[in-house]
Amino acid sequence: MQNDIQDFLKAGNEILNSVSSAIDRNDYSTLHADVNKAIKSVTIDRKTMYASKMNNGAPMRAQAPRQKVYPFLEKRISKYLGVPQMAASAAFGAFMLMDCLGLLLIGSWPGAAVTGAITALCALAFFKGKQKFDLVKKYYQYGSVLKDAEYFSITDLARVLRSRDKTVLKDIKDMIKLGFLPRAKLDRAETTCMITDRAYDQYLGAEKDREDREARAIADKKKAVEEAKARNAEYEGLPTKAVEILEEGREYIVFVRQINDVIPDTEELSNKLYRLEEIMNKIFAQVKKDPSSADELHKLMNYYLPTTKKLLNAYVELDKMPEVGENITQTKREIDDAIDTINTAFESLLDSMFQDMAWDISSDISVMKTMMAQDGLTVEGQGMASQMQSAGGPAVAFQTEPEAQAQGQYQTMPESK
Repeated sequence: MQNDIQDFLKAGNEILNSVSSAIDRNDYSTLHADVNKAIKSVTIDRKTMYASKMNNGAPMRAQAPRQKVYPFLEKRISKYLGVPQMAASAAFGAFMLMDCLGLLLIGSWPGAAVTGAITALCALAFFKGKQKFDLVKKYYQYGSVLKDAEYFSITDLARVLRSRDKTVLKDIKDMIKLGFLPRAKLDRAETTCMITDRAYDQYLGAEKDREDREARAIADKKKAVEEAKARNAEYEGLPTKAVEILEEGREYIVFVRQINDVIPDTEELSNKLYRLEEIMNKIFAQVKKDPSSADELHKLMNYYLPTTKKLLNAYVELDKMPEVGENITQTKREIDDAIDTINTAFESLLDSMFQDMAWDISSDISVMKTMMAQDGLTVEGQGMASQMQSAGGPAVAFQTEPEAQAQGQYQTMPESK
């Protein structure tokens, strides 16, 4: 190493002599070539030992085990990186600074400007060399801390080194830029550094999963907003009580469908649940058309549906157990029969919701028939009119007893809801 430093100092002196000669001759045409020649003259001898020359042909000793290489220190960087650059730039810069001062004293402004610029470049080169030298020391320091780690947190490393996150992050970026860490990559937030390709592949997989989750969350949120808008449009103009019943009813319908998905289609109960879902859909559809019918659903919402939900949950739990005893089999059978009773009751409730409508329709039909008979628009009405005319009586309107009763009912019937 001592010989190497001597070579660098010798090269620096040759560069200084070339620059001085160029300034004295006021001819810089060969300066660049002379400087390159001096730099290239610096060589480091590599000594090669051959087996035939070791110990006069004696057998070679067993080689010592190779030192373990940590992932961070995979690339061997010279610990003296930047030293030659500092030595050459310092020597050359010092000479140029003295020359610049001399030219300023004699009033040679062009020469002083040139030498001043060269001095500034030498200072910059010295600074860059020192940065590399300091960075190499940190490179080995960081490697000794990280050891076998294939990735690390910038914050965790800074905490161990008692340094700032910004300082450590800048050092890592500089090491990547200078090729110290050929495979290292930072994550998107620049909080974690992956040293190996395997760690980076795992990071990419995790990032893809995160992006997929975010995309699903956005899609679910958009779907929820659209469903909310659709429900608002669907419930527009309905009273609050009817809307609450419809929303609660929707939840029960979804629950029955989910239970049915769990129960095998081979079981008889599955078909009964399809029927139950169909009846419930019709009941709540009628509430939507006629909000006044919501008053009839008090027991349905407060007792029947919660009890049905409880029974179905119990059936699913029992269905998971092996039928080792009569109690489980008997209880499942009782729940299955109860669903028949529930379907019958719900069908009766649905039918009762149409009772007023059926009554109104029957009354309208009876009154219409009576009026048509009075106007002679039906066969019965025309026959009655002919009999009255043949008897010489006035062709007055004639009503049969059932039609009169129907008309009386229509006239006394309160307006339908």
